[in-house]
Amino acid sequence: MRILFSAVPAGGHALPLLPLAGAARAAGHEVAILSNAETAPLLRPFPVLIAGPTLGEQMAETERRTGQHPSQPGPAAVEMFAGTRVDLTYEEALREATAYRPELIVCEPFDYVAPTVASALDVPWVALGISGSVPSELTAALRGRWQQQLDRYSLRATKRLAYLDPYPALLRQEGEEPEPDSMAVRPVAFDREDDAFEVPVFPDEGRPRALVTFGTSVIEPEAEETTARSLADAGFNVIVAGANTPTRVDGHVRHAGFVPLARVLPWADVLVSAGGTGTILAALTTGTPMVVRPFHADQPWNAERLTRVGVAETISAFEDAGPAAAKTVTTPSYRDAAARAAKEVSTMTPVSEIVPWLETKVLQREGRR
Repeated sequence: MRILFSAVPAGGHALPLLPLAGAARAAGHEVAILSNAETAPLLRPFPVLIAGPTLGEQMAETERRTGQHPSQPGPAAVEMFAGTRVDLTYEEALREATAYRPELIVCEPFDYVAPTVASALDVPWVALGISGSVPSELTAALRGRWQQQLDRYSLRATKRLAYLDPYPALLRQEGEEPEPDSMAVRPVAFDREDDAFEVPVFPDEGRPRALVTFGTSVIEPEAEETTARSLADAGFNVIVAGANTPTRVDGHVRHAGFVPLARVLPWADVLVSAGGTGTILAALTTGTPMVVRPFHADQPWNAERLTRVGVAETISAFEDAGPAAAKTVTTPSYRDAAARAAKEVSTMTPVSEIVPWLETKVLQREGRR
């Protein structure tokens, strides 16, 4: 089966799809990813079908249209995902997909290019979640804007086959129900075989260990530095996986550059992050307590949920990272809550079992035609 994966061209949107893409390839399927040239290096070793301008260009056009920056949930984000990106990417994407001839398209929920292509080609598609639930009014606005795009191209939406949901039940709000077509899928920390990384040796290996990463969407070297220094001053050995160029150990801090979470997360006693969904779900799989300093998008929602279930401390100032991290590693309840979360996550369906399930869904759809 030929499977085309697609996402908004940003690390936090695209990287969560790669474990499933890898599982599909391991099962003998042909896999390609639809993205732009800017994001393609991040997606190696998968072949990339190039379509659309840079993310910066898309955001600038959205800001021109709306007068607002699309990094926060609201009208500008709606226009960015379901308006601007479809306008600037769809026709190129359709040409690439037509040549590739996918039998299944897998996208993330904020990618409205892929389901538009699926509708044009009459190809089944599924969505893989990259966040917790989105407020109903935002979902309705996104779908309404997408319907305008379908009308523009005289298309009828192809029904989604399934929603693959990596967000564990313990983080749901009271009364929150999963999508009616959802299937729980176990989150996987991002990894890549050719990304070599050796855990550094620190002068004092007896100190607790803190990992700092603000993900791929937050490029804030000064924030990283302030956070790392606060942690070092609080008695931690610190690895910073992020924007800074890799360096040798400086005192109790090592800037490692971009490192797949799967390579470094098991080392950490505590994770300090912006609260991006891919990052926090990876930490839940390893039972790692967290400190969260949210920036934008769904990060404040994630921070609130993690704090509510006792897995994390939320801070507003980078200077508070050290004291907050010290609290999480010296208070047993944080580690206990994280262990309970890891146990729940371990019961979710692994991606290796999702692939044959998707095959069956596609065959069932073909049989009904």
